[in-house]
Amino acid sequence: MRAVVRRRYGGPERLEVADVHEPVPGAGEVVVRVATSAVNAADAFMLRGEPRIARAAFGIGRPSQPVLGRDIAGTVTAVGEGVTDLALGDRIHGESDAAWAEFAVLPAQAAARIPRGIDLVQAAALPLPGVTAMQALRMGLAGAAASDRDLTPLDGRKVLVTGASGNVGLLAVAIAAAHGARVTGTASTARLGLVQQAGAEHVADRLHPGVDYGVGFDLIVDLTGHRTLADLMTRLAPRGTLVSSTGAGGRTLGPLPRIAAVGARDLATRRHLRVLAARRDGADLAALGRLVRDGRVTPIIDGVMPMSAAADAVRRFEAGQAHGRIILDATRLG
Repeated sequence: MRAVVRRRYGGPERLEVADVHEPVPGAGEVVVRVATSAVNAADAFMLRGEPRIARAAFGIGRPSQPVLGRDIAGTVTAVGEGVTDLALGDRIHGESDAAWAEFAVLPAQAAARIPRGIDLVQAAALPLPGVTAMQALRMGLAGAAASDRDLTPLDGRKVLVTGASGNVGLLAVAIAAAHGARVTGTASTARLGLVQQAGAEHVADRLHPGVDYGVGFDLIVDLTGHRTLADLMTRLAPRGTLVSSTGAGGRTLGPLPRIAAVGARDLATRRHLRVLAARRDGADLAALGRLVRDGRVTPIIDGVMPMSAAADAVRRFEAGQAHGRIILDATRLG
């Protein structure tokens, strides 16, 4: 099969279309004929092998998995042992480790059926950033159980999302607003309208000198690292929670030094800091799919590009030129 690969770490120039072996599902896995995928910050980081500490898992000298891509939407073509909830021919979306290809394998528990009324472009826009946003918002709800998928307690809460114009940020704003939160989103000057389109009640220009994000937030979802965690903690209401989910930081250790500089809990004000390591979760994705189906959340799409032009798509993403999700069309792989 054809796939977008990179044999060594580096920039978009490393990406090329090549023939690779078609995947076979293991126990608990399904294979999907890929229709669409998308570009994430994780793809850009993994392309370059940054932060370098992550190479311990993904290959020290060169990538152990040459195919990139996380978000996936398509049709199930093979089912592994033990999979009972998905069947051949199902339209699904989810998160794979190698989505930029004609076929991809993914854990069945990381997938969800695509609801009727959602097209394959919208479906590919949701998995990684949408599930991350769902889990960040849930983590910020004080006292909510880890398995509790109910976001209705967001109603009336004051929420700040930093980096609100990014892939995760736009969906975090939209999901929080759909549940009745009063959302403030930060972004650069040219992207403030995008954040308002997603559903933010207030926006703050992070490039404006002396801009004040405000205070008294019940929940802050930090996706950028542009402000110190210590500064963001002061903007919380008593008993408020700051959820950090950003890869921002040095090329070697990533966000670890930034997180270590702040205690996990401020005993005087009972403000909380929680660090999110998002996990693949088909149930979260299914819940988000229902929000999109019902018209409560709408993913914002920058455009659709041929998957064979993945290098150009990554360049556009890294240059900050995308206004919404960049979708890759796997039927145009070359």
